[in-house]
Amino acid sequence: MRHTTYGMHLTLRLADVRRPEALDDLTALSRFLSALVTCLGMRILAGPIVAREEGTIETSGCSGVVILYESHAAIHTYPHRAAAFVDVFSCRDFAVAQVADTLAEHFGDHQVVEQTLANRGFHWSADTSIEMLEWRRQRSPR
Repeated sequence: MRHTTYGMHLTLRLADVRRPEALDDLTALSRFLSALVTCLGMRILAGPIVAREEGTIETSGCSGVVILYESHAAIHTYPHRAAAFVDVFSCRDFAVAQVADTLAEHFGDHQVVEQTLANRGFHWSADTSIEMLEWRRQRSPR
């Protein structure tokens, strides 16, 4: 049986964001998430949902998530630090460069100080119908 990955998981930590005011703007974050999904050729199942956490200047910021047919994308921001975390978790491959381009378009220049790209579901065979049958078998009452 041939095995393959079942998509990708990208996490980014951004610093020195040129337009930190956009990191504190719920409308801008919602637009970013929608644009990101569009540029990656994915589809929105629910959202975007965005919210602001009020707190100390060190901890306040905004979070946004969009649930995709292909999994999810999220952003968590720290406007006063000009920093953010971005997470794209997908059951299909995507171009990391498109994520970077969309970030730059919406938030300006920035530094990527951490980046992790991992394969997800590498134990799955290329035939997902076989995998689903096995998943159901393992969970059926005995």
